Amino acid sequence: MNLDWTKYLLGGLFIIFLDQILLQHLSLWGIQFDAVLLILIWNLPLLKKTEALYIYGSLAFLQDALYDSWGLMLFSKTLVIVLFRTYLVNRNQGIIFSSQFAVLTLAIALTHNTIYYLLSLITGGYASGLWPYTVLLLGSLYTTLLSFILHKIIKS
Repeated sequence: MNLDWTKYLLGGLFIIFLDQILLQHLSLWGIQFDAVLLILIWNLPLLKKTEALYIYGSLAFLQDALYDSWGLMLFSKTLVIVLFRTYLVNRNQGIIFSSQFAVLTLAIALTHNTIYYLLSLITGGYASGLWPYTVLLLGSLYTTLLSFILHKIIKS
């Protein structure tokens, strides 16, 4: 019985714990990054599609419970897995450079934030004073910047 998925699930729980409890959801001028999206982008090529859906679906469900977003994180992260997993697996067959990784992370973060924002507009659950470009663009850039910095640190 292969239980490699448990290390990804426990790692994700640790990241959520670190983000929520220790860092108190680190924000910069009201802009927040998505820690689960960061590890999803990093680990998605290493997992099978069903494993990724179970692991990151569970983590997104926990995020929904913590943020009181009623399934919006679950749906947006599931859709990101379905849309980008095949491309990431095919792309990771070779060497990926830091600039390519940053652009790919930005595209995934923009897609995720756009799906999340549109769904929250439909449900009426987004009651923030922030403008949409702040949520969509700057939140995605913040996530991309953190991911790029981590990528440079780990690869060097």
